[in-house]
Amino acid sequence: MTSLPQYVFWTSLTSLLFATTFTAGGSLNDVISVAPAAPNTSRPSSYTNASTILADLLSDYDIRLRPGFGGDALLLTMDVIIASFDAISEVDMDYTLTMYLHQYWTDERLSWSPDSPIDEMTLSGEFSQNIWVPDTFLANDKHSFLHEVTERNKMLRIGSDGKIAYGMRLTSTLSCSMNLRNFPLDAQNCTVEIESYGYTTSEVLMKWNHPLAVHGVEQADVPQFTITGYQTEDSIVSTATGSYQRLSLVFQLQRSVGYFIFQTYLPCVLIVMLSWVSFWINHEATSARVALGITTVLTMTTISTGVRQSLPRISYVKSIDIYLVMCFVFVFAALLEYAAVNYSYWGSERRQRKSGEEGWPVNKEDRESAVNVQKWVPSGFMDVSFVLPVASVAIVKRFIDD
Repeated sequence: MTSLPQYVFWTSLTSLLFATTFTAGGSLNDVISVAPAAPNTSRPSSYTNASTILADLLSDYDIRLRPGFGGDALLLTMDVIIASFDAISEVDMDYTLTMYLHQYWTDERLSWSPDSPIDEMTLSGEFSQNIWVPDTFLANDKHSFLHEVTERNKMLRIGSDGKIAYGMRLTSTLSCSMNLRNFPLDAQNCTVEIESYGYTTSEVLMKWNHPLAVHGVEQADVPQFTITGYQTEDSIVSTATGSYQRLSLVFQLQRSVGYFIFQTYLPCVLIVMLSWVSFWINHEATSARVALGITTVLTMTTISTGVRQSLPRISYVKSIDIYLVMCFVFVFAALLEYAAVNYSYWGSERRQRKSGEEGWPVNKEDRESAVNVQKWVPSGFMDVSFVLPVASVAIVKRFIDD
């Protein structure tokens, strides 16, 4: 049996050991041994395999060198999916297009064993920063941007044989040189010019991915235009730094004239016909005839100004310019017609009175019958006013067809 002094001794010694341990910064876990957690065996082995493959591929990969560096030129194929035509501007000579651009090439440095259970990997677009990608750009681009909702719209797919598919969604404003001589009965060709910025034809060859090079054109809706067709072309562009491959997608656009019929042609026809009303107004009603003539002239001026503001300041004459000028001439001539009638009527009366000829009628009705200016001037002028607009349209249409 332990005596009381021994019990006190062992109790004090135990307390001293615990106090020393906690004072030195230890914890209860340092004193009590805790078994380590069991490893998580629920993670699929495919994750480990994919991570291992990517790590092996990038271990000795040099992003600065193109695939096949020092050998034959790299074959780069492309296809385009048209999402939408957003706008076509005659003033700025450009159009806005949203599209999906896909590029395909082979990089043997990114191939792995065909015996692997993973044949293909689809990666986020951010992974493209770790490998070589083409320096493709749009040669006729004015402004472009990549979409970023909800993530940056880029895609990268790598196959076990080293084949790579690289896609992106972008909206671009592209220049389009337009010939507006036949406006608004014109047809335009607008292009998408794709080119390598730094690699010449001896390093990178660009080709369309036929027969599936272009998609979505049939479903695209263009304001004021109808897409009558498209074609793909490839050419070589020579500059001071070398010769570069260029791929072109040409859209054939036919302008829809319906908008201009209701906004320009029909109002002009009505204004010209309105100017004819003054031919039936008594020539002594000066206020009515002058007001009507000036109103039609100012209205034609307003219509012409609106049309010019929607078009660029170009030096050559457009077909709509000819039409508007002819309509303006008709309404202006209708105003001058009243001045001619008024001058002829009162001038003849003064001359008759001054000459003192006998038999000159003195009452108003007989004077009008004697002068008879209102009879022959409106008749001939109205015929010309009706025929010339129709003839001008026929001439312009024949010029366009030729």
